Amino acid sequence: MKFLVILICLALNYFWLRNYDRFDDRWFFRFRENMESVTQRVVRNDAIWWPALALIYVVPLLFLGLLLQLAQDQALGLFTMLIHILVVLIAFDRTQPGKLARDFLEIWSGNDVEAAMAFLRNEFRGARNQDFANEEEVAYFFRKHLVYRSFERMFVQFFWYLAAGPYGVLASYITYQLRDSGDEKTHPKSADAVEIVIHLIEWIPLRLVALTFSLAGNFVHCFNQLKKSFWEFGRKVDNAGLLYSFAGFALFGGIARDDEADAEERETDAGGRNYQAWEIESLQALLERCQLLWLGVLAVFTIFGPVF
Repeated sequence: MKFLVILICLALNYFWLRNYDRFDDRWFFRFRENMESVTQRVVRNDAIWWPALALIYVVPLLFLGLLLQLAQDQALGLFTMLIHILVVLIAFDRTQPGKLARDFLEIWSGNDVEAAMAFLRNEFRGARNQDFANEEEVAYFFRKHLVYRSFERMFVQFFWYLAAGPYGVLASYITYQLRDSGDEKTHPKSADAVEIVIHLIEWIPLRLVALTFSLAGNFVHCFNQLKKSFWEFGRKVDNAGLLYSFAGFALFGGIARDDEADAEERETDAGGRNYQAWEIESLQALLERCQLLWLGVLAVFTIFGPVF
């Protein structure tokens, strides 16, 4: 059933949620505020931060468990599948990575750096307080976070859905929303705990995606880099930067371009923007190949493996 659920979710996400947001994540911000206010009234100690964090995880997971229990064996499992589909759709990115790249490249081709920076600040939370010195930094930020956003909103969800079903997807979704909804009022220890959980849930998927990059791009360069950094873990590790480095090694030598032509091309502003656009398109193509590889492996396990 899991392979069918993922295919349905990908199709719905591409055709139905392609151009606008049908699922508003702001409900989670309100839910978090309510849970924190409840615990503050009960505990009355600002130093105790973990009860609110526990409630934010436990309440949605218990509600999901209740829904699945009520739907069990109903309508030949159709209701259960619909719940699975809904949970995965909520966790998926609202904007397709391909559309995200196309929208940015459309602005980028217009030579409007201010509009490109506004686009980044609207689409990426980490860009809101970022000071960009030049257009190269703007393009680099987009490339890096295009890869990481695709990873956290798609590949991480794939992995945890296969590993733990809708519970794994919901738990990872809650974790990312806790990170994105944090502000200056968030308890430092709570924010630290969320960061540790993010590194835990990303550790295995990140290595699997890096291996997929190796298969979809330059195997030798990417796999050698994966071996060097395989055991890296901790809050000091920049997972977005690490993943982007894997993608860079996968593309290095994978798509041949004339070095002399590149050097001449970068001498002009237009040439530099064209080269940046080519890199973004190459990354997007790499992500699409990796997605197909994951679906292919999942299809093989669905046909021949009893687990799925």
